Amino acid sequence: MHAQWAAGVIVVAMCAAGCAKSRGQVDMEPALDGYPAALAAVLDAFEQALGLPRADVRLVLFSDRRSFEQGLLSAGYPSGLARSASSFAAIGGARVVLVNAGVVNRFNRAGRVQLVAHELVHSLQYQFSGGTRGASEQWLREGFAEWVSYRVTEHLGLVPFDSLRKELLGPLSRVRFGPVPLDELVTFPQWVEAQGRYESPLYAQAFVAAELIIEMRGVPAIIGYFERFKTTTAHERAFADAFGMERAAFDRLFARRWHETVAQVRAVRAPER
Repeated sequence: MHAQWAAGVIVVAMCAAGCAKSRGQVDMEPALDGYPAALAAVLDAFEQALGLPRADVRLVLFSDRRSFEQGLLSAGYPSGLARSASSFAAIGGARVVLVNAGVVNRFNRAGRVQLVAHELVHSLQYQFSGGTRGASEQWLREGFAEWVSYRVTEHLGLVPFDSLRKELLGPLSRVRFGPVPLDELVTFPQWVEAQGRYESPLYAQAFVAAELIIEMRGVPAIIGYFERFKTTTAHERAFADAFGMERAAFDRLFARRWHETVAQVRAVRAPER
């Protein structure tokens, strides 16, 4: 993204060496509450807890949904996609994370750190694939980002991973249908569209799928998957090469894990009723 941001937009930058910079008036709250501190803490946690690389990245903060949508348009999003995606709290790109601060300012410390971590993983995904989005599948981008954000939040002593996982998967106790086919969650426009089409909690679905891959193949294999998009646009081939199985085979394993997870959540929730 190479947009020129309007006057009054706050930019918080972090260089690879770890120096924080800000432009505009940033509300410097204690410890991890402020955006610069959250950004620095998350990047440190990437290295210390997960062995992930640092990245030159900026947080660009918009005051409300309308200005956030304008920011997406300035970044090159088509008008329809910008309008739909403006409902999100933030969107991570190659070197920039766009944040609807009007929403995120209401998050508590853990929620803000978790969101920053999630979006910075998206920035790393661009870095792994050579600076472009590539053709990597959105469900895996989202599921891996969510998984990493929980590990980071736990590492920083804010909320245990298991508590975050339980909260995310809790709504599965009420699902009436199976998961959305992964083939319908490949691109970002598909992901945005699916938010309004399906009642299935998509981030929970993506997390379950990504967690299954991590259990089977580990985090390095997922990084290797994203790195393959430096040289290919064939997402199914990249998946097979990175994880040693065809996507169709994984889909069957995921369907089984999904139903097992739903059953486990319902069993835990039943005594609470």
